[in-house]
Formats: sequence, C-alpha cells, structure tokens
Amino acid sequence: MTEAPWRLSAAVRARAAAVGLDDDALVHGVALSAYFGHLNRVADAVGVSLDYAVRYPAPHAVPSTPRYELAPAGTDASVGPLALTRRPATAAALDAWRAYMLERDAPLPRAERDAILARVNMHLGGPPGPAGDPLFAELADTVALAPWALGPAAFASLRARGADDALLFDVCVVATTANMLRRIGVALAALSR
Repeated sequence: MTEAPWRLSAAVRARAAAVGLDDDALVHGVALSAYFGHLNRVADAVGVSLDYAVRYPAPHAVPSTPRYELAPAGTDASVGPLALTRRPATAAALDAWRAYMLERDAPLPRAERDAILARVNMHLGGPPGPAGDPLFAELADTVALAPWALGPAAFASLRARGADDALLFDVCVVATTANMLRRIGVALAALSR
C-alpha cells in the first residue's frame, strides 16, 4: 500500500484468504493502511512529533532517500468485486472526507484542488488532468512521493508569495487526501484481478 499498491494481486488476496482473512477484512486493511498513510503525510507536513513512547521508532529518513516510484500509466483504479462498498461506514466516512476536502473553494480555490487531485492521481497511474499553480504542484509532489522531505524549505517559495499556514495546510491535506483515495482504488483493483 505504501510503496506500490498496483503490485498487489489475486495471489496476495489468496494468501490473505489462506490465513483466514475474508474479502471484507482485506478491504478494511487496505482502507486502514491508506488512511494511516494519509495521517502520516499530514504529520510530516506540519512537523508533528509523537507525543507518546514507542518501542520501535521509525528510522529517520535522510534527504537522499529516494522518492516513491510512480505507478505505470493506466494503472487501474476501477471498482471490482473488492470495493469500499463492502464496508459501508468506511465508504461513507471517506466519501464525506473527500467531499469536504475536494469540493470547497477556501482557502485553496476549487480549481487548484482539482489540479492537485489530478496530479496525485497521475503519480498513481491515472490520466493527466488540469494543470494548476506549479508551486502547489511541486508541494503536492513532495507530499505524495517524498513526505519525509517536507520541512521549512518545502514551503519557502509559497510563503514568499504570501501563502499563510491555512493555505499551505490545505494544499498538503488535499494532496494527502487524493493520495489516500487513489491508493485505495488502485489497491482494490489490483487485488480484484
């Protein structure tokens, strides 16, 4: 889910079934994994550190850590037998979040939201979409492909143009939301093949 959801397959689904996970549990696992990736990207964007002790902390990524790879163009994200509709409450919650994040006009204008959505979808194998502000696109790329590289420098160009914290946060959360939703679709389509 994190590195290459398009590489999931019917064989992975069969292995899950062999250890007792039914399709509903698999859909739930995909949604949870994508959701936690979303939360981690938001935390990376705003520099949130853990407020609790963990036994095995994640290693700190160094700036030279490569970006996540791009999905092959035409990567399927269609609805198949494995769909979020198998988990109605999860589907409703994610649809409400999608609408809230992608269907409003402030602080980020709707056209820019659409452009960020298209750009993130393209990274995950979707078709190209409308072009938006190149600085928003650059930030969305970092959020989607190298969230560990976020830091003050990632926001400097937009801050120099007058972007405030609310706008920068909105760009990041639109990108992470688009990333989460597309990863779910890609993963479920791959597992359905």
